[in-house]
Amino acid sequence: MNYRSHTREEIRDAIAKGAQVWTLDTGPDGEDDVLIGSREDVFQDICSFNDTNELPAHWRLIPFDERSLT
Repeated sequence: MNYRSHTREEIRDAIAKGAQVWTLDTGPDGEDDVLIGSREDVFQDICSFNDTNELPAHWRLIPFDERSLT
């Protein structure tokens, strides 16, 4: 799991505060990340960062599994 945008501690704090947390799975592209915010906000941030309107077909934005923090 890559934590590019947020540290594990930031993710733990966000979960404790009830925030939505998402895993970006980019397949073989190597851009995986864990992101905090509503699905729509995270989607828009990813699209803006990558200068696109849609995610590549093989990228997935899925709810974060907090068990991976252990």
